[in-house]
Amino acid sequence: MSVPKEAVETVWAFFDALMEENDAALTATLAPESDAALLYELFGEAALYAASAALRGPCVVRLTRALVLGDDLWLEGEQVTQDTRETIGHVVFRVRSVNGGWRISEILPWHLEAVHYPSDRPDPQSDIAVGVFLTSYGLQVAPTAQLDGVEQVLIGTMQQEYYPLSSIARAVRMWRDFRKNGELAAHTEAAWAAAVHRAMDRMVLVEEPLEQIALLYGVPLEGVADAYNRLVHHLGLTFFDARYSPMPDPSELLRQAKAAGMEVDESAIPPIANQPLPEEVVR
Repeated sequence: MSVPKEAVETVWAFFDALMEENDAALTATLAPESDAALLYELFGEAALYAASAALRGPCVVRLTRALVLGDDLWLEGEQVTQDTRETIGHVVFRVRSVNGGWRISEILPWHLEAVHYPSDRPDPQSDIAVGVFLTSYGLQVAPTAQLDGVEQVLIGTMQQEYYPLSSIARAVRMWRDFRKNGELAAHTEAAWAAAVHRAMDRMVLVEEPLEQIALLYGVPLEGVADAYNRLVHHLGLTFFDARYSPMPDPSELLRQAKAAGMEVDESAIPPIANQPLPEEVVR
């Protein structure tokens, strides 16, 4: 599949609108209800600058590679300095067809391989990785964002703990899906925020003691456990859940290859992906 010219033009239109601070034009480049649109809603233009790594300084972005996975097109941009053309970073745009046009659904400050292979992302202690994480810490919630109490606590705490923008956006999405018809009166806002935080960690195999989450949010251990269990059951949360996980399912590429007709060893597909998250049991 060749790269549609319209998809590339959408990325350039995104940068033009971002630099011109044109809200209408910027919104028109983002897929409705997508991670990119949610970041814009929560943090405004600053989040899109951070996500596209434009905060690294004056640079030129040139699109270098593309990857087609299912209905999505991933476009990699290489960032080079204006004078020496030295490569200083990468950014990947996930673009999809929406009502006959192309819209950006996700923006990640990595190169193409790192999107699907976390092991290819910069070392957590590197200057690039630290810079990416710090951008989320310093962002202020947009004045126009309409947040409920859970979202306010959740976003503030995740920023305090240096979670990247992609994780914060997915966490807010999880809560909004649950609150549509979940049992909200069962727990306090802080307990629900802690439950979402816990679910976000567990689905990517981060196993911090539950006591740490309870202490972080200032809620009883039993309350966090029960709120988490209700959240997991109501939404049917799984490991590397495609709806909310900030990290890719490690078997995604293998399934895509199998769907494309390539020979794939079934034993190579990790069994943990798509399995339900376990309950929390307080002893």
